[in-house]
Amino acid sequence: METSPSPGLLADPLNLRNRKLVAAKVLVDILRRFPATRRISPIELPIGDVARLLHAAVGGAALETSPEQSGSSTEGIGVYVALACGTYRYDRCTRLLSMVSPLDIRVQLSALDQLPLAPLNLLYVACTAQGGCLRAEDTTVLSALNTAALCEHVDRFCKMQGLVAAARGWLARNLLSASVGMAGGEYLLLAQSIGRPQGVPGRSA
Repeated sequence: METSPSPGLLADPLNLRNRKLVAAKVLVDILRRFPATRRISPIELPIGDVARLLHAAVGGAALETSPEQSGSSTEGIGVYVALACGTYRYDRCTRLLSMVSPLDIRVQLSALDQLPLAPLNLLYVACTAQGGCLRAEDTTVLSALNTAALCEHVDRFCKMQGLVAAARGWLARNLLSASVGMAGGEYLLLAQSIGRPQGVPGRSA
């Protein structure tokens, strides 16, 4: 005898009621698909390579936006860029970098996983919508999905450019947030480290 699905399953087939669980599953999937690697060379990338990656892979990615946010739409995510010369906030709309700290936080990125320093690191943060009707829990899944989309877009670009990209989730989040000066509505989800494969010589811009 067939049994019909419960009304709860029909109304919520993806179990989106537990949004934190859904977001966690998305982020775990990122870490499985783009595992951390120790083959990233610490050699600094030419500034031209960094600019092209940010412009094409980060700024050029199509992300989901929330239709509930009045005024400017929100993607529920922010991107910080950690280099040897400091840490910057990347604006996807203007595709410009603005320095938030002159500190080299790459050592802090490796505080827990002990991975070698990578020349370029992207820090993806969940951003609570401000000035709109969205609550923090409403952006949880949106932030995770857009983080996944950016990681995949960056990884695809890196493969075409002969670079290595690795997602990292074991992070000293409180330490990094304080060092960067993240806003109260921001939460560090994960980082993506990028560089040339070990043994591949660098090149000039």
